[in-house]
Amino acid sequence: MVTIRQPDDLVTVPEAARRLGHNKTTLYRWWKAKKMYLVEIGGILFVPVSEIERLKNEQSHSGSYKPGGFAQERR
Repeated sequence: MVTIRQPDDLVTVPEAARRLGHNKTTLYRWWKAKKMYLVEIGGILFVPVSEIERLKNEQSHSGSYKPGGFAQERR
């Protein structure tokens, strides 16, 4: 489960895409495929910083972003 403690724990999808080095469309595609977690607040989607770190960690272990094995609850 993702715990949001501060507003700084969330970033916009475009900012998350920039941090990950991917297009925002890719992140939306991963979300629709249930390979990453997004939070919706007031109709706007945000990415938890912990999710960005998880994806970066996957990259460091596999050498490329191939999100999978996601078992967190979705809203």
